[in-house]
Amino acid sequence: MISVYEAIEKIKGTIKELNPIEVVLTEANGCCLAEDIFAPIDMPPFDQSAMDGYAVCGGHSDYVIKSELKAGDSTDDLTLLDGEASRIFTGSMVPAGTRSVVPQEVVDVDGTIIRPRGLIRDSANIRRQGEEISKGDLVLRKGSKLNVAAIGFLSGLGIKCVQVIRKPKIELIVTGNELIQPGNQLEPGKIYESNASTLSTFIRSLGLDCKVSFVQDDFVSTKACMDQAIKKNDLIVATGGISVGDYDFVGKSLNELQVREVFYKVNQKPGKPLYYGCKNHKHIFALPGNPAAALTCFLMYVLPGIRRLMGHSDSSLEKCKAELSTTFVKKGNRAQFLKAKIKEGVVEINPKQNSSMLSSFIDANCLAFIPEDRTEVQAGSEVDVYLIPDRL
Repeated sequence: MISVYEAIEKIKGTIKELNPIEVVLTEANGCCLAEDIFAPIDMPPFDQSAMDGYAVCGGHSDYVIKSELKAGDSTDDLTLLDGEASRIFTGSMVPAGTRSVVPQEVVDVDGTIIRPRGLIRDSANIRRQGEEISKGDLVLRKGSKLNVAAIGFLSGLGIKCVQVIRKPKIELIVTGNELIQPGNQLEPGKIYESNASTLSTFIRSLGLDCKVSFVQDDFVSTKACMDQAIKKNDLIVATGGISVGDYDFVGKSLNELQVREVFYKVNQKPGKPLYYGCKNHKHIFALPGNPAAALTCFLMYVLPGIRRLMGHSDSSLEKCKAELSTTFVKKGNRAQFLKAKIKEGVVEINPKQNSSMLSSFIDANCLAFIPEDRTEVQAGSEVDVYLIPDRL
């Protein structure tokens, strides 16, 4: 059995990013860049009006309107002379000779003559060519995560496709003869299945596909399901069947399939019977079947593993320090993750911390961590807190 810190480091040392692929920019949300991107053009690509008004040349009390410029018009053949003006609209190309763009709200118009009210400032209301970024400048570094703003900015630079780290193929395998699908009649001795709903929903919220398979608690079925999942996916997450009971076949199946065990059992609560192994650059996590334990292990170990496959430079959950609102006494010598709420530097532990109780996760925004060597933590003492993300 290894410590929490050892388990985290073993995952970091084993999981590497997937191979890069080229994708259309609009399909790259949430992906990490596999290359540095440099600006192919200036942004803006020309001197651009920042508002509706009049481009004016020189410093005068009135100007003669000589032309009109709307967005998309070229001014390559237009130069304003001293005392001349052009009607201009937001986003339009500013003609050569322009001193300033005067907002239409501060201009009196008399036929073809305009009279600005107030002082005219040099370069006012003009977005200069290359003001945001110049051609050849570094736009985004390799490893940057693309979000909607980044995608929009790259699109504005004329970029259509990018090299990104491929998104992993993931399969979730749920074991247990006692499980009944929601919507069916609950029979004596059975429970409704929830791990598939919880984990697949979270995975899909990351913008990833997730196949879900259900398998009965027998060796042949479990081994066959695991074998196919390993062949077809980059990452497999199993829930249940990883302990040492007579009907726990996940570990036996993985051993039979010659999966290399990286670790099995972590000195933690909940989620002691946690397994991680590899085969042919495929990664297999086997989580406990209890819902709260499964979600805790997913957040602390599987999610960082997914992030590493996708090329994230910082894959672990965000961590900070916070003061406990009340004294907590830990039983035993296992490290413990507690569903909790953090606000303004104070963390409050939720009730119902049992590994089977998922309800304590509903309003939790963090996991308070009590290490192995701490038993009683007084109110006001600092503890490590892992923030629960809404998504990737």
